[in-house]
Amino acid sequence: MAINPIEAGKLSAPQTKPSEGGGAHFAEALTQFMLEVNSDQIKAGNQMKQLLVEGEGSIHEAMVAMNTAEGSFRLLMEMRNRLVAGITQLLQTRG
Repeated sequence: MAINPIEAGKLSAPQTKPSEGGGAHFAEALTQFMLEVNSDQIKAGNQMKQLLVEGEGSIHEAMVAMNTAEGSFRLLMEMRNRLVAGITQLLQTRG
């Protein structure tokens, strides 16, 4: 597989069409991310249950799953906080 060198001046942003639904694409992306965060939480809970209750599994895998779930949740909360702050600022600007 050949790798072409990067030439100055030839870099550009990807060309995308604006969605006709406005925020529909954002809402879908946010919903998908929330489902992934939920999946991470469930996976971590199942790993811990398997380790603590059933005595099976790896403590390393359980800790990795817990850290992944925690990171995903923190990112989701940061996104929520920024969205709320943006809406609050927008409402203050309007009023």
